[in-house]
This record gives sequence, C-alpha cells and structure tokens, in this order.
Amino acid sequence: MRITSFSIFNQLTRSLQENLRKLGVYSDRLSSGKSINKPSDDVSGMVSSMDYKISINEIEQYKKNIDDADSFLGMTDTIMGSVYNQLDRARELAVRAANDSLEPEDRVSISKEIENLRDEVMRLSQTKLRDRYIFSGYKTDTVPFDGTFTYQGNSSEIEVFIDRDSTMAINVSGDEAFSYGGETFMETLDDLYNALNDIDPDAARAGAQTAIDKIEDAITQIANVRATVGAKMSRLENLQSSLDDRSLTFNTLLSNTQDADLADTVTQISKIQGALESLRASGSKVISQSLLDFLG
Repeated sequence: MRITSFSIFNQLTRSLQENLRKLGVYSDRLSSGKSINKPSDDVSGMVSSMDYKISINEIEQYKKNIDDADSFLGMTDTIMGSVYNQLDRARELAVRAANDSLEPEDRVSISKEIENLRDEVMRLSQTKLRDRYIFSGYKTDTVPFDGTFTYQGNSSEIEVFIDRDSTMAINVSGDEAFSYGGETFMETLDDLYNALNDIDPDAARAGAQTAIDKIEDAITQIANVRATVGAKMSRLENLQSSLDDRSLTFNTLLSNTQDADLADTVTQISKIQGALESLRASGSKVISQSLLDFLG
C-alpha cells in the first residue's frame, strides 16, 4: 500500500510540474502577446519569424532611402522651377532690349534687372539640403560655381539603394543643370548685362538678340532636367507603394507566426489552473491516506 501511494504521489508530482510548466508558457504568451518567446517554444516558427523581421527591416531601409531620394529630387525640381522663372523673365527683357525703339536709359534699367536675375540664378545654384550642396555632384561640401561662374563640382552621381539590387542616381550635377553648350546660365546673363551697358546701341541690340537664343536653349535644358527628375520621382512613388504592400504582407506573416491568440491563451490558463487545483486536492488525499496507512 505504501508503494502504491508513493507511485501515485510521484505521478501527481510529475503532473503538477508539467502543468506548472504549461502555466509558465501561457503566462509568458499573455504578458508578451507572443506565442514564441524563446527558440524552444517553436524552432521552425522562430526561424521563420527571424526571416520575416529581416525582410521587414530591409524594406524599411529602402523606404527611408526613397524618402531621402524623393526629398533630394523634390528640392532639385523646385530649384529648377525657380531658375526657369528667372530665365523666362530674362528672355522677356532681352526681347525688349533687342527693340530698335528702346531708349538708352530703358536699356540701362533692363541691365540692372538682368544683373539681379544673374545673381539670383547664381544663388539658386548654391542650394543646400541638409548642409550639402545639391548641384556639386559628389563634392557636396564644395560651392558649385566660383565667382567667375566656373563649375567647381564634378559629374559623379549620388546613388542610393531603393530596392534589392536596384539603385537610383538622385542628383543632377551643376554643369548639367546650369549650363548648355559649354556656357553656364550665369555667363549668358552676364554677357547680356555687359552688352546692355555697351555705349553702342547696335552692339547692345545684337548682344540682346544673341542672348535670346541662348536663354531659349537654357530654358529647354531646364525642361529636360525637370522631365528626368519628374520621371524618377514618379518611379519612387510607385516603388514606395509596392514596398508598402510587401511590408504589409511580411508583417501579416510575422503576426500569424508569432502572435498569440489571447482569447485561447486565457482559456488555456483557466483550464491549467483548474487542473492544478484538482492535483492539489488529489495530492492532499494521497498524503492523508498514506499517513493513516502508516499509523495503522
């Protein structure tokens, strides 16, 4: 009888320990909201979860890169729009200056505005984003153009990863954005300014006529640059949407793999607690019976 009671007691002890272990597992799930809290909970699920997390983190980095690229390209487009406005005004003034009936004092007045437009285009070429010159190529700490309107940057492209095995050049060098035919826009406006201050009215008109053609070429160049920038921004927008969809898919897979069913977890805890109460009651009876048998 003592041997039988001892065997029953051992069985109750093992059952008690197993239920306490299960209670710990489900309690961890309830507190963390996760069904996998350590590798031993589900080795295969843990490996899958790690793979999903790596993919999600990778996508988030691409999305951040896309945001940075979009900001860089957006700033470029805004600046080129402003340069277009300056040159469009300069074209209007050059057309007026080429008129035979223009008085000398009017020509001088136009030259002063051309001077201001030249300086504004120069200022726009020196635009920074996050303390980096955006039109200096890879030499982002160098002013794009010096006082003689000579390009000081380079033609290197700043590339960023926007997806796995996919990069995009996000910058436009100053020699592409601010020059055409080997002459910068600032030089074109400076030549126009000097021509309008020539005491010979015929030379002034000829200089204005020459400037008109050059300014129109510059405006065409700006349109080409903006078209390229716009196409890249459109591609980024489409890719951002695709990455959002992929991120949602991986997050759903991760959730299905590691998130606990809280309602089921609470139910299981309740069942285990009921089982523990039964085991305690049974254990008490076995101990009492064994004591009586021993005394008897």
